[in-house]
Amino acid sequence: MNFGPLIFRSPNFRSPTPVGGGGGSTSEEEINVEALQERIQQLEEDLENERRQFQAEMRKGQEAIDRMRRPSSEPDPSTAVPTHAWNDGYDVVTQQRVAVFVDVQNMYYAARNLYSSKLEFSKLLRFLGRGRPLCRAIAYIVERPGMEQDKFIEVLKRNGYEVHKKVLIERADGSQKGDWDLGIALDAVALADRIDAAVLVSGDGDFTALCQYLRTRGVRVEVASFPESTAVELAKAADHFHRLDEQVLLPGAQFQSPTESGSDRLESRRDHFDDDAEDDEDAEFYSHNQGRRKRARGPLDDDLSEDDFKL
Repeated sequence: MNFGPLIFRSPNFRSPTPVGGGGGSTSEEEINVEALQERIQQLEEDLENERRQFQAEMRKGQEAIDRMRRPSSEPDPSTAVPTHAWNDGYDVVTQQRVAVFVDVQNMYYAARNLYSSKLEFSKLLRFLGRGRPLCRAIAYIVERPGMEQDKFIEVLKRNGYEVHKKVLIERADGSQKGDWDLGIALDAVALADRIDAAVLVSGDGDFTALCQYLRTRGVRVEVASFPESTAVELAKAADHFHRLDEQVLLPGAQFQSPTESGSDRLESRRDHFDDDAEDDEDAEFYSHNQGRRKRARGPLDDDLSEDDFKL
């Protein structure tokens, strides 16, 4: 049984009325096919437009990737990291956040024994900061019983330093202890996530492990000290070594030895000294031993327990 082609009509559909009394008529199938063809044509045009737009975006993305991979002799000024080269050859990133940790005892005896002079801490901080944002500048000092250091501490604070101090401990057997090695290390580790560069002002080789650890945390490590009083392994462990000299000292000689002239002191710079020697005694110097500078041991070099540091 053949019912012929099926035609779906809308309830409001009305068959077109023949025009001209005998002329041809447009069937329902012809109307539907024509509308469908128009729709297909429109979709094809939309698809072509989408394809062209996609290709344009792909070209832009590929060009960006090519620019990133292509070595450029001249960095793009819009993306270049601002730097500043100093006359000593040190090229700093001016946006680095810096923290400075000063081992005052170590540097005090270094300046005294090498130059018969004292550090000028305001000059020191400007030299090490190099125009970078300063997050913290901490000076670590040890007070001997009965020693008045209030004026010195006030000078440090006026020059931008935060002062951490402890009193030298004297045991019943006459031995003494009082260094900041562990305290400096704890502070530096605590600040590692908040800074870009850590400047350790000391020549003590005991800080070598601290430098190596901070570098594994992504912190740029700089050591600042007098070359003649710096442990070789400490200088090598840093990303940069700041060579301090007379430019960070107070003008004039503040210390004079009755048995040794200033020129004789300068001749003996090559050897290391005890950073914790007694105030009324000259430091005992040591020469190289097994390829490294050895730090002289003194009465203040006893190890401290962690409980002794209350930061």
